[in-house]
Amino acid sequence: MRHDLSVPNLLKLTSFVLWNWLYFFTVEYAPDKSPEWCCRVITFLHGSVATAVGLTQCQFRNLAPWHFSRKLSACQYFLMVWSWGYFAFDLLWCLVYWTESVVMLLHHITALVAITRYMQKDCAGCTYSCTLVLLEITNPVLQTRWFLKHEGYGNTTFYFIVEVLYLSMFLVLRGILGTYLMYYVFNTGYFDWEEKVLSLTFYVVSLAFVYDIAGYIRYKYRNEISEFREFYYATQIYTESEEFRRRALTHSEILNTM
Repeated sequence: MRHDLSVPNLLKLTSFVLWNWLYFFTVEYAPDKSPEWCCRVITFLHGSVATAVGLTQCQFRNLAPWHFSRKLSACQYFLMVWSWGYFAFDLLWCLVYWTESVVMLLHHITALVAITRYMQKDCAGCTYSCTLVLLEITNPVLQTRWFLKHEGYGNTTFYFIVEVLYLSMFLVLRGILGTYLMYYVFNTGYFDWEEKVLSLTFYVVSLAFVYDIAGYIRYKYRNEISEFREFYYATQIYTESEEFRRRALTHSEILNTM
C-alpha cells in the first residue's frame, strides 16, 4: 500500500528539521556553552517571533467576536507550522535531557495536539494566534531572567526587575486574564466543543504553573512578605480598630520569638 506524505505533514516535518538545525548550529558556534544554554537561545527566538507575529494576527487592539469566525490566513497557518516544529523539537530535547517537569511535558504535548487540530480547521486562526500570544509572551522575559542568572547577574537590580516583571506578567496573564478568557470561551457560541476542551487543557496546565510560581514567590520573597505584613499591621495600630490592634500585637510577638 502506498502512503503519500501530505503537504501539512511535510511542512511540519520541515519545521521540525529547521528547529533542530538551528539548535545544532548554535551548539557548533557556541561549543563552550551547555546544551540548556543553546536550547534556551532557540526558545527565546521562538517566543519572540511567536509573540510579535501572533500579536499582529489576533487583532488584540480591536478584538471582536466575528474575528473568531474569519478564514484562516496564510500568515496564521505559517505561524502554526512554525510553532509545531518548535514544540516538537523542545519536547524531544526535554525527553533526551529530562530537565523539565511533567507539567512542562504535558504543556508541549497539548500544544502539538492543539496545533495539529487547528491546522485542520478553516476558522481557527485568530483563536490560535491569541492563545499562542498568551502562552508565549512571557517566554522571552523568562529566558532573559535565566541568562542573567546564568552569567552571574543574579544579584543585580536589573535581574530583580526582570524577575518581578516575569512573575507579575505570568500571574496576571495566565491566572487572571486566562480565567476571564475561559469564561468567555465557554459562554459564547463561537467555539466548538473541541476548542473548548483544548482551551480547558491549556488553562489547567497554566494553573499548575501559577501554583508553582506562587510557591516560588512565597519561598524566595518570604522575608519581604513578612516585612510588608509587619509594616502593614504596625500602621494599623493608630486606627480605632481593635481587630487591627490585636493582629499587630500578635504578629509582633511572633516576630520576637523568631
